Amino acid sequence: MKMGKTLLTASALGIALVGATAPAATAGTMSTQAKHTASIACSSPKNAKANYSWGDGFTSVTVYFNNHCSHKVSAGIVLKDTTGGGALSVECMTTNGGTSGKKKFHIGVDHVVKRIQEGCSI
Repeated sequence: MKMGKTLLTASALGIALVGATAPAATAGTMSTQAKHTASIACSSPKNAKANYSWGDGFTSVTVYFNNHCSHKVSAGIVLKDTTGGGALSVECMTTNGGTSGKKKFHIGVDHVVKRIQEGCSI
């Protein structure tokens, strides 16, 4: 025997909800993190780019990439130390031409991604 589900509403039970409002419907979860983007020009094909995006991470950051170049591209993920003098350091990420994906970097609580630049040296 198949059993159906019955939904009882407040009005069907004779209960008056004074001052109650229904929760607002949402299309999705909103994030308060800022989204950042960067691009590195390709040497070939002309006018193509390797594109990067990332959010503000707390102890780690995921960098998304889409390399439209026909060659490898080395990008420097420049980290800024948020304590003291704000020293910079670089994590290197090399991607093959014609690929896309993501890479997670563990940056610790005292670093933020300042920018993504061409090459891995400061």
